[in-house]
Amino acid sequence: MNNHDAGQLQQYYSDFNVGERILLSGHSHQAWPNVAKQGIIDCYNDAALHIDDKWGIALAKADKVRDFYRHLMGEANGQIALGSSTHELILRFISDLKYFKTSQNRPLKIVTTDGEFHSLRRQLQRLQELNCTVEVVPVVPSETLAQRVIDKIDADTDAVMLSAVFFNSSEIFHDVGVVAKAAESLNVPCLVDAYHALNVVPFNLSAWQLESAFIVAGGYKYCQAGEGNCMMRIPADYHGNPIITGWYAEFDVLDQVPGKVGYGPGQSAFAGSTYDPTSHYRACAVFDFFEQKKLTDLVLRDINQAQIARLWQGIEAIGTDKVGLALPQHELSANGGFLSLTTPHAGEWVQRLTKNNVLCDSRGSQLRLGAAPYVTNTQIDHALNIIEDSCVRVG
Repeated sequence: MNNHDAGQLQQYYSDFNVGERILLSGHSHQAWPNVAKQGIIDCYNDAALHIDDKWGIALAKADKVRDFYRHLMGEANGQIALGSSTHELILRFISDLKYFKTSQNRPLKIVTTDGEFHSLRRQLQRLQELNCTVEVVPVVPSETLAQRVIDKIDADTDAVMLSAVFFNSSEIFHDVGVVAKAAESLNVPCLVDAYHALNVVPFNLSAWQLESAFIVAGGYKYCQAGEGNCMMRIPADYHGNPIITGWYAEFDVLDQVPGKVGYGPGQSAFAGSTYDPTSHYRACAVFDFFEQKKLTDLVLRDINQAQIARLWQGIEAIGTDKVGLALPQHELSANGGFLSLTTPHAGEWVQRLTKNNVLCDSRGSQLRLGAAPYVTNTQIDHALNIIEDSCVRVG
């Protein structure tokens, strides 16, 4: 399937009315295929029929969600902890750092960038307010970013936490694996936020040189699975004992010594607690749909690149000076799942486009347009016409 099939694909997303709205919000929240509704209904029916015995079925759904993420990362036996949000999983990761389990005469030190998603940015900023050392490395200029991050890693660094695709610019950080390997050589754990990569940018861990890294991502964006479907990949043969720990982490050590807080191996150590399984039922229905329609990550990448190119070239054709929207400095091949346009009027653009039935969003001075496989070329061209018609009034 390619971008020319978007019109045919729209019938499977009719509940989200994708034919009548131009949803350039695909980087924030993609529409769910209609089959997601059946997943929600199945969860309800299983709960009604089986009561507490529903958990065997629910945990099987969770394993299927893990398998989907494993396939995307090219790691058939990968250790995957699940959570309702990446923030929840990031807290478990931070609480597992050696810093909190040994006597230290210095503040916690974490190295990151200024291009991170809210969950990580806010939490690290709060830690910084508590006198933790948070080294925030500017993403720009991106061609020197890897080395500049590596230069901040030393014997007192407790973790490196950064993205595979940056939240503001949509630029792919191809050298993130170089940073991860440098951190590994100093025995410093590295966590990579792949939320803006998974299922829109091919993310084979070996190709990215990220076998040693922790990876967080989720289903809310490019996986079309909605809320509650986040994951953290644990490096092979890693056995943690996070301080923030849920009782599910005891499942594999029920024969432990009474009174001792035990941890299962690998992903089990990072397990949470009782949760709403509806999200996993919904995700499984969506992932089955992807398989039926042969919407692999490679196909979705091709579709997305064609759509982003159409938007990019359309803005160029209108004229960046005329429209007052600056295109990215990086190449199209280095672009993730959305097009980020720089303008001091980003918020005004969002309001104007929304009034014209084009959904998108902004972050500071960045107007973000995110395509999706159900968005047609005709819809993209219509959005570009609206942008051209609106530029004088906004600028």
